[in-house]
Amino acid sequence: MNYFLISALIPCYSSNGENSTCILLRDGSRFYKECSIKKSIQQMLYHLHLDPQAVKHWTCEVIGTKLNTPLIIDNDTIFLPVKLRKGIGKQDGCFGYINTKDIQSYDTHSILLCNGETLSTLSPKSYVQKKQYDAKLLRYAYIDQKKQYEFMWK
Repeated sequence: MNYFLISALIPCYSSNGENSTCILLRDGSRFYKECSIKKSIQQMLYHLHLDPQAVKHWTCEVIGTKLNTPLIIDNDTIFLPVKLRKGIGKQDGCFGYINTKDIQSYDTHSILLCNGETLSTLSPKSYVQKKQYDAKLLRYAYIDQKKQYEFMWK
């Protein structure tokens, strides 16, 4: 699976009522994984040879906050955490992740993707703006960090 074609990771419930993940691709197609968002993200990061704990630690250092941080894969692929549903139980994931490149516009409680799909959210416009600012900060820090190690690829 090409993870760079993902527009959004959306929490949903399976037919058994368990946490599942709906993966929305740029072309509008969807497919479902029978695991939570957290597990899906861990699998994606491991598949890309990234350590989830290291990514989270670095992100927290750059942004200065630990909760609901954007998920950075590289300088072009950053996912914003957005509350997409109300949680029922304690371990019920209610945050989904939306690729910053695929956000065409957003308003209070809705996000319009580039493929024309509208996602309804529980996050206000100010929250999405703050997360986009955090994503920009992460992008610049990632590019700056990457420049320090360019000599290794030459």
